[in-house]
Amino acid sequence: MASGSAYPPSLLNRFSFLLGKLYFRALDAEADELSSLHVSVKQQAALTVLADEGPMTQHELGRRLGIDRTTVVGVVDGLDGDGLVERRRSPTDRRAYLLTLTPAGRDTQEQGRQRVAEAEHRFLGALGESDRARLRELLARALGDG
Repeated sequence: MASGSAYPPSLLNRFSFLLGKLYFRALDAEADELSSLHVSVKQQAALTVLADEGPMTQHELGRRLGIDRTTVVGVVDGLDGDGLVERRRSPTDRRAYLLTLTPAGRDTQEQGRQRVAEAEHRFLGALGESDRARLRELLARALGDG
């Protein structure tokens, strides 16, 4: 770690401390970049999952994002209210609704994807592209997804 750090050396040896600091730095950077699109970090994540995986139920979206039912309701209601997603009846289950991106939602998602990449570049600026790719790979592996 860099000498002269504001953090105690004993904490700089703890993964939980380092990951926590990086997490909050990432959230702040992404929120700053996304603010002009009027979407939150969670809303951008929801738009990205829908863009990448297609229509799904609100329950499935919450499961894919790893967020609870109450939180996903707020995320989806905000996106629906802004005209970025719409709820369509499922053709296979009349009780269920599928969340679908609107054209405005697709546009916002793509702009957001670019802005999140800019935020990542900013908060990981001390790392080169190959180091960022390696960090992403190691974190995904540690989560059991890589």
